Amino acid sequence: MVLSLSSQAQEADTIQVLPKTPPLLKVADEEPLLFGIQKKSRLLQSTATVYTDQLATTPNPQFMQALPGRLPGLNIRSFGIGPGLDGNGTTFDVRGARAQVILIDGVERGYMSIDPEQIESITLLKDAMSTVMFGQRSSYGIISVKTKKGDVGKPRISFTAQSGFETPTALPKPLPAWQNATLYNEAQQNDVGQTTYTQAQIDAYRNQTDPYTYPDVNWYKTVLKKNAPISRYNLNVQGSGRGFRYFVDLDKLSEKGLLKTDDNNPYNTNVQLDRYILRSNLGAQVTPTTFVQLNLFGRFQRYNQPGGGAAGIMLSLLTTPQNAYPVYNPNGSYGGTSTFGENANIYGQGVSRGYMFQDVRDIAVDLEATQKLDVLAKGLYIKVKASNNNTAYFTTTRAKAFETYQYTNNNYIKFGNTTEQTTSGGAGERSRIVYMEGAVGYNRTFGKHALEALAVANQQSRLAFNSTNLPENYTAYAGKLNYAYDEKYVIEGAVSYGGYNWVTPAKRWATYWAAGLGWNMHNERFVKDNLPFISNLKLRANYGLTGQVNAGYFSYIQTYYNNLTNTNNAVAYWYGPGSSLERSTGENAIANPNLGPEKAKKLNAGVDLGFFNNKLTLTADYFYNKFYDLVAQPTMTTSVFGATYPMTNYQKFNYYGGEIMATWQDQRKDFAYYISGNLSMVQSKVVYNGELPKQYDYQVLTGKPVGLLYGYTATGLFKSNDEINDPATAVLPAAPKSTPQVPGPLRPGDIRYLDRNEDGVIDENDKSGIGNGKPGIAFGGNIGFRFKGFDFNALVQGTINRQSYIAGDFMNGFGNSGNYTAYEYNLGRFTQATAETATQPRVWLGANTNNSQTSSFWLYDNDFVRLKNVEVGYTIPQKLTRRIGGSSVRFFANGLNLLTWAEIYKVRKDLDPESWGSVYPVMKVFNFGINVKF
Repeated sequence: MVLSLSSQAQEADTIQVLPKTPPLLKVADEEPLLFGIQKKSRLLQSTATVYTDQLATTPNPQFMQALPGRLPGLNIRSFGIGPGLDGNGTTFDVRGARAQVILIDGVERGYMSIDPEQIESITLLKDAMSTVMFGQRSSYGIISVKTKKGDVGKPRISFTAQSGFETPTALPKPLPAWQNATLYNEAQQNDVGQTTYTQAQIDAYRNQTDPYTYPDVNWYKTVLKKNAPISRYNLNVQGSGRGFRYFVDLDKLSEKGLLKTDDNNPYNTNVQLDRYILRSNLGAQVTPTTFVQLNLFGRFQRYNQPGGGAAGIMLSLLTTPQNAYPVYNPNGSYGGTSTFGENANIYGQGVSRGYMFQDVRDIAVDLEATQKLDVLAKGLYIKVKASNNNTAYFTTTRAKAFETYQYTNNNYIKFGNTTEQTTSGGAGERSRIVYMEGAVGYNRTFGKHALEALAVANQQSRLAFNSTNLPENYTAYAGKLNYAYDEKYVIEGAVSYGGYNWVTPAKRWATYWAAGLGWNMHNERFVKDNLPFISNLKLRANYGLTGQVNAGYFSYIQTYYNNLTNTNNAVAYWYGPGSSLERSTGENAIANPNLGPEKAKKLNAGVDLGFFNNKLTLTADYFYNKFYDLVAQPTMTTSVFGATYPMTNYQKFNYYGGEIMATWQDQRKDFAYYISGNLSMVQSKVVYNGELPKQYDYQVLTGKPVGLLYGYTATGLFKSNDEINDPATAVLPAAPKSTPQVPGPLRPGDIRYLDRNEDGVIDENDKSGIGNGKPGIAFGGNIGFRFKGFDFNALVQGTINRQSYIAGDFMNGFGNSGNYTAYEYNLGRFTQATAETATQPRVWLGANTNNSQTSSFWLYDNDFVRLKNVEVGYTIPQKLTRRIGGSSVRFFANGLNLLTWAEIYKVRKDLDPESWGSVYPVMKVFNFGINVKF
């Protein structure tokens, strides 16, 4: 039997008996909240929680990558997640609105890159009741991470070693040299009626008879490896002694990138993340009524990359044609051309520009003390907490330059110069977050009456040492009262009085509140007697007012600039005849002393169901959130004003929808299994956006979904000059009609737009909201089983009604005046032969006013389904592991982003549905490991 000491402040000495064989999906009687935990029968909040076992199956340095598809209401988008630092390539929102706060043990820290073994649970706080006590940061949802505190018992050691490799889910596919040259000729012919490449040159590219003069370099294969290794080692120990408990965790991770390197370099030029973490959580029962928790956290990360930066290489890979230049010339020098300039050879960018690295050091100390005051009143306690968090970035650059040569007719033309490696660097962001909290709580049951009360005062101060800004201080005084009668009827109220020092004093403080009701119907006699298969039936609802500050640095104070250059149209003064010295003064953005916090009125109604002794559980929620006083720049402006308009509170957006999660979990002898699924639906509506008066109703975005694109509606492609020249055809004034005799900007194969007002001209009056306007739907499905020593689980996640706007050179090809490359996608372009079937415009060089307009043509349906996570494991029978002194040995293999189906593949198969363009690709991960416990 294993004993576990609860980490809840007011229950610091409570002992809970855990089953010998816990269920596959953890079932907890309590739910973590902002302050402490809440018994589920008395929970009125809308929350969702995931535990360690599910997090540890995801082989990724960032714990956010373990959450997609697991927590209903949380939408995470991944783009360009390569070896990097916290939050690299990740955005998230809660119920459609942008989320901003990540808490670790109650303190905002934002450490997305930590090992899952130190995490006990991650809880998503979604409604007003669950977040209102956070004061001026309570409107947009909160992700709360709770770390392990150790269980009661003998020391238990766990060691995990795992290693694997990553490979891109998709990479752009530029055309080979001969096809690129062929399409270039076609684009040039379309534009100006002439061509550059002869057939002999195209054949030379195709046959590679002279690879130095007519190169065909697959740059992605030349510069990137097929896969990159990743490894992680973790050692943790937990247990207890007389009056104390502990959890100590050591973790080392190495994630290497895809860039190829040169063995001749004595240094690393690849992108690479090396991370070391130490966590020590120690709890001590100092006296029978006093419990102290001390948490120590240290993290060191080094992010390495080539001297010119990895981002530039990814951009070059995306844009450089395969016939631009060879990797090497006949004499071994780097190939290059005047078009691309010095340091342009992509392989050279990776291995011959030196290297740079960024060191990041994080140190956090939390000290918390809980004192029971049963001597005054049974169930009364006080708690004090202090946290100090320091982060420092330091960048070192040891860069150099290299020369390239254009080889033509046995001659070499040089571009750039080789330079010696230099060393530079300095401190980047250095910041400190100090958090202080004091609380008084009361938790008591009187017969059928249960009462929980909590009053909290806290302040967070963030100071950036490399900035001249004053500290940013959040303060909140909050309280809640929860009352339950006979475990049937529950009522709760919460209030906070929050302050933020960067806001004008008159708007600095605001009061927020929430109230809720709950009914545990399964405890009613008429349910127990008539519906014995119902083990849980709770109705709950809450409503509240929350707030969020979104103000700049003391934006209510007018500031001015005073420079030695004449900028911003300010008055200039010359000192002496002909002097070039100028001095200008003027106002920065106009101050707004009335700028206050954003607010939201939130309604949440839910039902929790359990059947057959909770083998089947179901939770459903409906929400309606009215956001108002949102901060944005005014839309009704005039240039006569002569200055930058201030940000003001005026926008109003509504978000509404529902969530449902169902789980079946059972065990038959040695076979335990579960099936779980969740679905979230979010709709939005612009209630007020300060729109200028519109001539036509279809131009108005008020009443439409939030974020709906505004542009032209494409009706297809012009198939012939006759269509273009038809008097009834409306075209953009910037693209006058052409005739077969007189070349003009508009050509067959260009995009045709809807003339909404039927005035014969395509102009601003024909723009409207474009997009499907349907509710966004996210879903996840999880399945797993355990049979004797084998275990398996898999997670599928995806989206429905999702659209993505994908335009620009990545879709058009031949951007930058024709110097960029075209892609396989462009082979489906319009030609006279494909006039009836083409789905893409004709090819062109450089700019194209008509086709580059924001329009529905470039808006693609982008639903997708991913096999997000799979893990298979085998635990050796204990009778064998005891021989080596261990209690458990488990071998496992897991993977991330293993399979993807996406609607965008109908258009382009060479991009990931979540990430495209000049970013580090989303990666598949294949991982293998062993876990040994003693």
